[in-house]
Amino acid sequence: MPTTVQFRRGTTAQNDAFTGAAGELSIDTDKNSIRVHDNSTAGGAEVIVATATQTLTNKTLTSPAINSGTVGTALTFNAQADARFADSDSSNWVAFQGPATIASNITWTLPNADGSSGQALVTDGSGTLSWAAAGATISNDEATNTNFLLYFASSTTGALTAVNQDSGLTYNPSTGTMTAATFSGALSGNATTATTASGVSANSVALGTDTTGNYVATIADAGNSAITVANSGSESAAVTLDINSERIQDIVGAMFTTTNTESGITVTYQDATGDIDLDVDDFSITLTGDVTGSGTVTNLGNVSFATTIAANSVALGTDTTGNYVGAGATSGNGISGSVSSEGGTFTVTSNATNANTGSTIVFRDGSGNFSAGVITATTTAARYADLAERYTADADYEPGTVLVFGGEAEVTQCTSKYDKRIAGIVSTDPAFLMNESLEDGVSVGLVGRLPCKVVGEVRKGDLMVSSDTAGHAEAWRDESNPPAGSVIGKALENKTGAGADVIEVVVGRI
Repeated sequence: MPTTVQFRRGTTAQNDAFTGAAGELSIDTDKNSIRVHDNSTAGGAEVIVATATQTLTNKTLTSPAINSGTVGTALTFNAQADARFADSDSSNWVAFQGPATIASNITWTLPNADGSSGQALVTDGSGTLSWAAAGATISNDEATNTNFLLYFASSTTGALTAVNQDSGLTYNPSTGTMTAATFSGALSGNATTATTASGVSANSVALGTDTTGNYVATIADAGNSAITVANSGSESAAVTLDINSERIQDIVGAMFTTTNTESGITVTYQDATGDIDLDVDDFSITLTGDVTGSGTVTNLGNVSFATTIAANSVALGTDTTGNYVGAGATSGNGISGSVSSEGGTFTVTSNATNANTGSTIVFRDGSGNFSAGVITATTTAARYADLAERYTADADYEPGTVLVFGGEAEVTQCTSKYDKRIAGIVSTDPAFLMNESLEDGVSVGLVGRLPCKVVGEVRKGDLMVSSDTAGHAEAWRDESNPPAGSVIGKALENKTGAGADVIEVVVGRI
């Protein structure tokens, strides 16, 4: 007979609260399962029993056969694993598989009832699926002002499975305009002018017949080729066209262009050499702006010139003898000369400029200013108030800074009281600047009134000397004379308080 081994026994609740000794076994009498305890974890670890009702956590099942079951929360298929549905004998199956990459989690909620025959599942964009008619939804649009391509299908009934489009045919729902490369058959309603009329070549004239059988011109095409017309049965006969009540005769073989505007039709005729030859009764021409071109104008009636002429051009009138004279020549950049007759000389120089450019005419800009290099002139006044000279400096100092001779270059800012090496003050706008071409230099005001950085209290007329605040001056307060070479100038303004400020100082006046 085998030996019977007895372990602690208890209900599931008792086992869940029991920690036991390390390695101790206990029996769950409710589940008929074994618990392994570790002396610290309540309930220990439950040993799986095939017939027991237990929860599997973090278990890997390889090829399990699950005949029935219920998923309490969610079922995840990792790494695009298939969800397969086998046929009746499990010989073949169909499957759903996740995409290779998903930007974020998506949940689709199925509809709560079946749809009608022919319907399809559609989404509302938020994951809720519903049943709707299969195919596109039709909506009315008469406002969009753009050309849409028209799509065509060969099916006349049943489901629409495919459509085609041709980029040569478009429709604009806003304007109601249909555009096509070619129309075949009769047209009715409004249509734009075709580029080529039926039976008429480009730049030719379409002819009809009057009641006597003679040819009459019906359509004139605005091109640049020779006009071909016929009248009275003869292609070489002259033809008369009435345009804006002005009669133009004998134009067979001429070149022409037309412009149809609200005020009428403007016609220009040129022969093969580019000359304009019009035989016109009481024909008036108005010219505006700059008039250019070549060729000869002949057989004109009255010709009048408008007074409005483009800038820098010359308006011509006539004197009592009929000769051309200058009627208010417009002055401008580089204009010179005069015109007293049709053959006169009028010169426009194209190299006038307001820049500092050699061998050019001086031309003031819109503010009356110009630039130049060396100017020989006599001046009677200066715009600014100090005489300055350029010196090399060890830094780029701002205007008003007190400078002394020394440092790594010629001048540097003061850093001590009563320095006897005073050079001057950095100038803001010198009236006269010496040694102007010195590179990497600073303009030092030597004589005149300049803004100056100062510290401490200052009274108008005080002698100004250097301070131990870098680049700043202060007033001399001793009754004795300051050291030779230490005086910067005299104050022109009062200043209160111990802080720093900028006041006007007359440099060189001691």
